Formats: sequence, structure tokens, C-alpha cells
Amino acid sequence: MKTAEIKVTTQGEGMEEALAVTEKLGLDCGLGHKENLRLRLLAEELIGLLRGITGSVEAEYQAREENRKFNLRLCADVTLDQEMRRQLLAASSSGKNDAARGFMGKLREMVALVLLPKGQNASSVSSLSLGLISMGSPVGYVSGLDTYSWTMSTYMSEIKENLEDIAGAQEAWDELEKSIVANLADEVSVNIRGSAVEIAISKAF
Repeated sequence: MKTAEIKVTTQGEGMEEALAVTEKLGLDCGLGHKENLRLRLLAEELIGLLRGITGSVEAEYQAREENRKFNLRLCADVTLDQEMRRQLLAASSSGKNDAARGFMGKLREMVALVLLPKGQNASSVSSLSLGLISMGSPVGYVSGLDTYSWTMSTYMSEIKENLEDIAGAQEAWDELEKSIVANLADEVSVNIRGSAVEIAISKAF
């Protein structure tokens, strides 16, 4: 089963509709009240990723289910204009990007930094705790490729392995423990090809 594709924007358009169809999908698939609440929370967190992005961005949201395994997916074509780049680079270089606090904030900033032209983003990577861009990515950040992929499970595994060796690892782990998404989701994945961004959250009940 799957929902219709819903257009959502950084201005909040489409969010309530997207949450409503997600809840209906959960009910139609036999989820209980608490299970459906968790599904809605994950959808809220996923769509909320758009809110910290400067400028106007539109995305397509869809929820799918198979054998009580749900996949929530947000797809967008994101082209950073000059003002978006300026604000992102200014926040990154100063290390005072309030929007990048917490796990989901860093995830949002990671996506934006990957989209920056290669010559502009190298100095910005240090603003991400543990270099979220490279950890969790089998492709790697400084690959020179137009494609990029990242998964939460790989990121969590690498943090566990480096708790004693990398500065900031404990802080990053604490952020994961406080994160709704990290606690409820089975997996979070990010795939970027050029300006096309796909972020997905999966959860089985």
C-alpha cells in the first residue's frame, strides 16, 4: 500500500495533508494507536528537515507499506542560490549554526553542504560533529563524485567503534540517544545525485 505523493514546502505547505495520509495508511494497515503515533512522529521529523533550509524548496512526500514495514520518503530537487550558499557558509565557518543542533539538524546541514560546489564546501565540513558527511557514507565525501549516499546504521556503527578515539564521539552518541528518529526508526538513508535529494526513514512494526 502507498499514499499519493504530496507536495510539501519549506513554508509548511502540504505538511498537514502529508501527516494525515500517513496516519490513514497506518490505520488501514492495522497499526494500533501508539504505533501510529510513532509513525506520525517519524513523518513529522522527516518533513521537518525542510524547515531549516534557507529559501524556497519544494519536495514530494510519500509513505509506503509492505508487510507492516513502512518507508517514508522525501524527494526534492535542491539548487542552492547565492543567498542560500552565503548563509550556509557563514554559519558553517563560524561554527555557530543553530539550525545544525541535534542529530536531525546536523543531517539537514550535511545535505546542504554536499550540495555546495566542491570548491566551497571543504572548509565547512569541520562544523559537523564527527564529520557526519563522511561517517555513515560508503561512497565517502571527498570522492569527487556527483552521487552521495549515507545511512544512519553505518553512522551509528562507526561512532560506537570510535567512542574512545575521536573527539566529540561521546557528544554525537548522546545526540543520537536523545533523537526521536534515532530511537524510533530502523533506518535513515540519504541519497543525492546532482541536485536530486532523497531522504527516507524506514520502520517495521
